[in-house]
Amino acid sequence: MGLMYWFLYFIIYSVAGWVYESTLCSITGRKLVNRGFLNGPLCPVYGFGAILVIQVFYGKNTGLLPLFLSSMVLTTTVEYVTSVLLETFFHARWWDYSRRPFNVHGRVYLTGALVFASLSVLVVNVVHPAIESYLYQQPMILLSYLSLIIFLAVLSDLVFTVRHLLLLNKRIAMVKEEFDRLVKEGEIRLEELKQMLQNRLEDTAIYTEKVRLLFQKGRYQNQRLFNAFPDIMPLKNREIFNKLKNTYLTGKKKIDDTISKMRDS
Repeated sequence: MGLMYWFLYFIIYSVAGWVYESTLCSITGRKLVNRGFLNGPLCPVYGFGAILVIQVFYGKNTGLLPLFLSSMVLTTTVEYVTSVLLETFFHARWWDYSRRPFNVHGRVYLTGALVFASLSVLVVNVVHPAIESYLYQQPMILLSYLSLIIFLAVLSDLVFTVRHLLLLNKRIAMVKEEFDRLVKEGEIRLEELKQMLQNRLEDTAIYTEKVRLLFQKGRYQNQRLFNAFPDIMPLKNREIFNKLKNTYLTGKKKIDDTISKMRDS
């Protein structure tokens, strides 16, 4: 029973984090952004962070300042570790705060830490008591079925997302192999290849049928991924990855510009 409640807490705070992140990114980017690792409306890092803060501080007589400072360290550590784990498993840097003041290895930065600390204080003192009280008033059978449905949905989303990311890395590697073949067989020089990667690929010698098909696979997932994490950067094959990413972002921008012109006319 206790595990079920903790799972629901995790989901609630993950959804709240998704709302916050998506709203912030949509406002700053001036476009709708589904911000999150998964396709669904979840930011798990917020869920894990909230659960840890609740486990450590909820129900304790912790002063406001100690709570603020301690939760800042705790939640920032969660974000830092999450960045490292994502980079380790998927061989890519998902976000980069290197240009932000007072950052640590580009993975976390001071403003974000202050926001997390403020949210933690709000959760411990205001939000979680209300959520806990509400959930304990609900029928157990209802919460059990709800938890099962949500768990299966999140698990399916996780499997689908991870599968796509692994396939994306594989496709990028296959494009690299195709480019290496063209250079090796003398169909194009290495200098020409590097130049073409800086410009439009279509109608060039390296935009073979194989490359075209590899670039077009997983279009919806790629579009969502690049919109959600525009700073994502792989640890290798960066030029090819950037070309693929820019192809989607540029194409989306052209569509948005066209729609905007139609509305203005």
